[in-house]
Formats: sequence, C-alpha cells, structure tokens
Amino acid sequence: MRHSSFLEINLGILGDNFQKIKKCAPNAQILPMVKADAYGHGLLSISRFLSAECGVKYLGCARLSEAMRLSEACPELTATTLVFSDTEMDNPTHREAYLNFNITPVIHQASDLEVFLSDKNFRKVPLVLKFNSGMNRLGLTLEELEKYVPRLKQVGVAHLTSHLARSPEKLKEGDKSHKQLAEFNRARQFLKDAGVEVRETSLSNSGAIEQGFATEMDFIRPGLMLYGPASVENGAWDGRMISRFITKVLKTFIVKQGTPVGYGVNVAPKDMLIAVLPIGYGDGIHLASSGVKVKINGIEGRLFGRVNMDMIFIGFDPSVEGKIKSGDRVEFWSHDTQDIIEMARDMKTIPYEIMCGISGRIPRVYKVS
Repeated sequence: MRHSSFLEINLGILGDNFQKIKKCAPNAQILPMVKADAYGHGLLSISRFLSAECGVKYLGCARLSEAMRLSEACPELTATTLVFSDTEMDNPTHREAYLNFNITPVIHQASDLEVFLSDKNFRKVPLVLKFNSGMNRLGLTLEELEKYVPRLKQVGVAHLTSHLARSPEKLKEGDKSHKQLAEFNRARQFLKDAGVEVRETSLSNSGAIEQGFATEMDFIRPGLMLYGPASVENGAWDGRMISRFITKVLKTFIVKQGTPVGYGVNVAPKDMLIAVLPIGYGDGIHLASSGVKVKINGIEGRLFGRVNMDMIFIGFDPSVEGKIKSGDRVEFWSHDTQDIIEMARDMKTIPYEIMCGISGRIPRVYKVS
C-alpha cells in the first residue's frame, strides 16, 4: 500500500451529483455508466453505492468482462448490468453469462440479434436494442430492423436506445443532435406502426442531460457528469469532482539556469526550485503533462521536463524556497472540477482520459461525508 499517493473518492459527493441529475430529469430513471472502472474511480465500490444508497436499478458497462467482474464480486447487487458494446454474443461460452447472471446485452448488430432471437434460452432475457441514429459507430439501421419485424413482434423491444455524437456542443435547431433525435423517433414510430411493442427508451447522455435534451424518455444515461466535470463548456452543470488525487513532495532542490534535470535534454530556462513528486507515467500521469499547473501549499508551479515512470518535477520561482518542503502534501486535483478541466486543457486532452488513466498502482480510498 502506498500511503502518501492515493485517489480519495468521496461517495457523499457522488450521491449529491446523483440527486442533482435527478432534478434535471425528474420523471426519468437514471442508468449510470460505470464502464472503464467507473471512469477510474473503482467499479465495485461505485456500483455498490449507486445500487444500495441511490437505488438505481440498472448500471451501464462497455464490456461483458466488466459486468462479469461486478456480478462475481458483488453477488448482493440487485441492479441489472447492461453491456453496451463488447457483448461477446458471438461466443457461445461467454454469452451463457446473460442466462446465468443479472446481465443484459445491448444488441447493436444484426448478427447478435440473430443469435438472440434464435436461441430459445434468451426468451427470458429482455431485448435491449441499439439503433444507429447517425453516430455510425454501433447500432442497427432502419433497413435491418425492417427485416426482423416479424420476429420482433413476437418478443417486443424492452428498451430502444441510441447514442448522441455531439451532445457536448451547445444545442441549436437543425444540429446533429436534433437530427439524431428525429431519426430515433422515426425508428420508434416505425416499430410501433409495424406492431412491435417498445416499452422503454433512452437517448440522453451527459451533454444532453445538462441541456435538458431528450430527457423526457424513460431513462437518462449520465457518464462524465456523475463523476463531476461538465460535458458542456460554460453550461449549467454544477457537479463536484468526486475524487481528489493526493501525493506528496519527495524532495526539493535549487537548480541554476542551464542545469539539466532528469531524462533527456530538459535544461532549466532560469534559476528554479524543483519539487519532486513520487508519481509518474506508471501511475497514469500522461507524458503530455509537461507544463501543467500544480499548486503546492497554495503556490503555483508547472510540471517541468519529461514525466518519468515514477516521478515528476514541478518548477517554482526560487524565491519560494523554504515554503515547499519534503513531505508536504500535494493535491494534484481537488473536488473543484475546474482543476481537472484546466489540467485537461493544458494537456490538450479531456477529463475522461485523465480519470480513466490513473493506474492500479494508485490506491482508491473511499469516504462518505
């Protein structure tokens, strides 16, 4: 156990964010996305909390392996896990999981639908169907649905879903999101007119929820916003970051202008105080992090030079010598979502990548406050 570097996750803040999301769509059920290890925050603990404390009935994963891990580690979990992409329906052995555990595949291609409808064992499994409304990634087309209408009439569609490609952009009439919604409604109406029962629907992801778009459907599917950051820049979402990334100062020293520091040719451009932190790319600190702002004891410095596997260097003006010392605690990011948003901007990436990238070397520590 590394005691000085850890990701502290506040489940109380997660609960607060959940309640704020409920207010965005008071008549919809919430299907939280817990894929990618709950965006780096720990699949098992986050799922347990959402099920037991928030009362969610469904959770969203990307892969069958994620859903299996959840089912095997948390047999007490009452929520059904939906697998949205790598369903492994083409593997007879793996698809047995849907018959033996509380896991449901999201059918997104004709070959999987054929397996689902042909295997009589799946008659007790609800059919969750993804429609390609224009993102052109996963989902059945209207033409493919038409071919299956006679068989779909026999089982009905428990849940029709799709995914919005550009919901973080400010919405305006005639944009991509509106066109996708129109296509989705066209598919739903087509199935209804053809005599296929569609019992539930969902389309709205984080960016859409933040803007009140398609939130009148039966479900909304929050991802990023659940963990804190907003999807829509300068939008109305005011969630808090559920985690803090804590580390410490390993060592400090003064370098003179022209002095090389660490691997490669990283020469101090001026006299600097260097603070060494014991985290690096082995912990998920991306190589593109050079130049990122980091505060220690309220003093702002910048990540200097090349990220090492096990450490990074933060450069400060030498005048702060003595104000930053070995052993001082460092909050690499805080519960203020602006920290990780600005970090992502400096790295020319997105908060998703930073959160999901924190490696298993960093312990996850949970608290409720």
